[in-house]
Amino acid sequence: MPRLSPAALLLALLLAPAPAALADSAAASVQIASSAMLVVDASVHKHDIVLHIARADNHAPIEGAGNVTAEIGGDPVPIAARGATYVLSTRGLKGGPHALQVIVAHDGIHELISGTVTLPKPPDRLATLEKHGYAAWWVLNIVVLLLAARLIMRRRKPPPKSS
Repeated sequence: MPRLSPAALLLALLLAPAPAALADSAAASVQIASSAMLVVDASVHKHDIVLHIARADNHAPIEGAGNVTAEIGGDPVPIAARGATYVLSTRGLKGGPHALQVIVAHDGIHELISGTVTLPKPPDRLATLEKHGYAAWWVLNIVVLLLAARLIMRRRKPPPKSS
């Protein structure tokens, strides 16, 4: 099957997703909510939201693993503290606008801050094919035809003669 490996490699290259660094580089941090004491900025990525929560007066970040909890659309979401940011998992959520509620513990109080965050819509497979000009479809067709031709050629070989 060494004749098919270049075709399979070409197919894999055409269908491979963009590197994560390129896909997530467009995520900009925007302010999604604020109160008299806190400001919440968020950057939305493919499968998570990165929150930066800071005091409104001096922009000092609120840090700590147990200081922040969050809900998206009324359902609690997993959250991980990473330095001065908090990462919320959005796996399993549909794209589009969602209500975000963040509960922040600071200065002996618990403050509820609400805002709206828009999650990216998953890419449509047909749109991906159209973007690539159906090149992946044609490569797939050629690979299937080559596989079929190879199978037909194997069947036509006469069985080895036994002595």
